[in-house]
Amino acid sequence: MNRKSADQTRRCTFRISTETPLPAGEQVFISGNDPALGSWAPDGLPLTRVQDCLWTGTAVLPAGRTIEYKITRGSWQAEEALPSGAFSPNKTLRPGADSVIENKVLRWRDSHLPPAPQITGNYEIHRNVKSKFLAEPRDVIVWLPPSWSKKGAASYPVLYMHDGQQVFDPNTSTWNHALDVDDYCTELMKAGEMQEIIVVAVYSTGDRAVEYDPAAKGGDYAKFIVEELKPFMDKTYRTKPGRESTAVAGASRGGDISFHLAWTRPDVFFGAACLSPAFRFEGREPCLDAVRNALTVPDIKCYLYCGSGDPLERELMPGMRDMARQLRLAGYKDGVNLLVEEDEPAAHNEESWSRHTPSWLKFLFGIQNPKPARKARKNRK
Repeated sequence: MNRKSADQTRRCTFRISTETPLPAGEQVFISGNDPALGSWAPDGLPLTRVQDCLWTGTAVLPAGRTIEYKITRGSWQAEEALPSGAFSPNKTLRPGADSVIENKVLRWRDSHLPPAPQITGNYEIHRNVKSKFLAEPRDVIVWLPPSWSKKGAASYPVLYMHDGQQVFDPNTSTWNHALDVDDYCTELMKAGEMQEIIVVAVYSTGDRAVEYDPAAKGGDYAKFIVEELKPFMDKTYRTKPGRESTAVAGASRGGDISFHLAWTRPDVFFGAACLSPAFRFEGREPCLDAVRNALTVPDIKCYLYCGSGDPLERELMPGMRDMARQLRLAGYKDGVNLLVEEDEPAAHNEESWSRHTPSWLKFLFGIQNPKPARKARKNRK
């Protein structure tokens, strides 16, 4: 290996321990956002059993790029789970030199029955929704407004959200804290501060990083939402299908794809809420480029938010601020079709994002009413 290539790559040895030995025929794998880790194939890098509860393997990875990875037993049904049973978030390996990475798996996703959902109000779950544009099926939760079951009830606006497992239920959310969209919708609607809406929460899969990236498979994911999921929802539920009644929201990379959907399909979406979006990340900024290079400016509403309470939020903040600046240059007006919020102590997690859920819900679907909404308490035990 010459010096140049050695400077550009690093040898990363994974040492994965398990709480109990795996049966004969089972194996542990690393799946991540690099070809050496399978490009998010669930059986990307096979590890070797060196002790009853210890598995190891080495991958040559880019030295200057952040690596995200998960631990599996060869499928997404058998990936690592948090002790609570919730999905384990992507693990992160920052740019650097050769290293040894040690993780311990306390629970696998298929090793127990999931707890009962903690979702306020009425909802329906569509399991394993397939797409001709995407490789992995995914669950979709449809949250229904309080007046849904009343006779003669009208049709409703629709909010589409990504990372559906993080939207309502703390049992399926990272660190047992959701965005509390069900709680806040219920309170804001009861207080008369927002319209009654339907919320369609689309689960993410192991392909999340590329599906939420407008420069990768984001176009295919957009086709799934616009050409497959939305027509199904409009046919199955009493929706207001027009663009003036349809918005989209997401956090982190979900903020990227939310902006991309609204910006490129203003015929479908009137607005987007983008929480801690990765508008400038790892040297790429496709959403910012889209705004800078736009020949026409779409008529949409944009909510932008970022915190400063941890290294990742501080890394993302300049991209969010640049997007706000670019939108203002394009003619967007604060408080009219643009709302920008910052939260200095907030970290890159659902607990921080949930504190701002009422703000963006009212910006997209609000109506004038002085009564304040009570704070959601589902995750505060």
